[in-house]
Amino acid sequence: MYLKPFSLLQRGLQALLVRGLCACARLLTRWSIRLYVRGLLSAVEMRFLLGFSAAITRASLRVAIA
Repeated sequence: MYLKPFSLLQRGLQALLVRGLCACARLLTRWSIRLYVRGLLSAVEMRFLLGFSAAITRASLRVAIA
């Protein structure tokens, strides 16, 4: 199977993007949970941040599949 060098570079960049997005989502989730436990976030803010983290995760899945 012959793969073009550009496609290998593109796949590598996609993999880096997916890993970066997953790391951002995981970090956002951890921070929001810690801030909520400390009482610095309200329940509404917590739900917003967890929803945003889920949106980042969905975006990373779309990039991984594409």
